Amino acid sequence: MLNEKALDIIHKSLGPTATILHPLIGGMMNQSFVVENNKKKYVLYISTEQANEMVDRPIEKEHQKIIFDLGITSKNVYFDTENGIKINEFIEGTSIDKIDEFDYKKLSVLFHKLHESKELAKFNYNPFLRFAGYEKEALEFVKDFGKDYQDLKDILFKNKSFLEEQKLVLSHNDAQRSNIVKDTNDDYYFIDFEFVGNNDEIYDIACFANGKVEEGYKLLEAYFVNPSIEQKKRFYLWRIYISLQWFLVAIVKHYRGEGKTHNFNFLAVADHFLNNAKTAYSYLIKL
Repeated sequence: MLNEKALDIIHKSLGPTATILHPLIGGMMNQSFVVENNKKKYVLYISTEQANEMVDRPIEKEHQKIIFDLGITSKNVYFDTENGIKINEFIEGTSIDKIDEFDYKKLSVLFHKLHESKELAKFNYNPFLRFAGYEKEALEFVKDFGKDYQDLKDILFKNKSFLEEQKLVLSHNDAQRSNIVKDTNDDYYFIDFEFVGNNDEIYDIACFANGKVEEGYKLLEAYFVNPSIEQKKRFYLWRIYISLQWFLVAIVKHYRGEGKTHNFNFLAVADHFLNNAKTAYSYLIKL
């Protein structure tokens, strides 16, 4: 059914000769397909119901244009702001979550280009306001997330004022490896701009640690060359925040039945992010 829907979308937007080449694996907020029309490749994104509830699509469209003008993403050619359906030009290359080696110095240049933008986003990201919304929704399904979750949340919220006093810059806010593409010239580009907003620059670096905390720390070192204790503290605290955030999102997706729909174990995802937060805390207490 989903492939039929995807075909219908690309035929209406690109033309009757457009075809689906293959799906893209990964991502908690979209079903994605590589498509082709007149020998040119594109990526089709079809958002999940939960993503559409979380994202202001007209603003996302504006933000994507800002980042395209910075030269660090591909061109959008179709955007259905009502349903969260997008088609972007395909970047010939590889998502870096599919490769073992990448250039942290080049990645840091990509992040600097974004964060040094003279044009800011239309709104601030407001992480803690978002967190309250994620937790409220998850509490509709689970009344107790366990001691580890509560202890980590308490540590995070004790540092809330410290995190909120940082300078705000244009930020991706979901700058994990799956949202960065390395092209055939070994240049790096961002994709997926559902969560763009003004935020602490270190939040994006912490996002890069979705898989392993250590990978985000390597990017922190490349970005600042010699990060201070304060910068390291911000990194580990934001890493705890992001892990708990995705823990809550995964809980909601599991109990909504999205795991069965997409053949994906969201409880395993929740466990991964809780453990990721615990790892970040183990580094934080060593500072």
